[in-house]
Amino acid sequence: MSAVATIGYVAFLVGPPLIGFLADQVGLLLALCVVLVLVALAGLASPSARELPRSDAPVETEPGDAPVRG
Repeated sequence: MSAVATIGYVAFLVGPPLIGFLADQVGLLLALCVVLVLVALAGLASPSARELPRSDAPVETEPGDAPVRG
């Protein structure tokens, strides 16, 4: 959790000056397109951040089924 908060705080401090610098060099529209690409990449990478199911977790069964041990 602390790593995510640190990344967010650094992005909050560094992001606006970086966008302003890029906007000064290439224009505001292209600078914001860079932000759009970064957000899209974060969205594509987000499924890899989900918690994987544990292999020793009990298996869900229907009532009346015998428990499965694996």
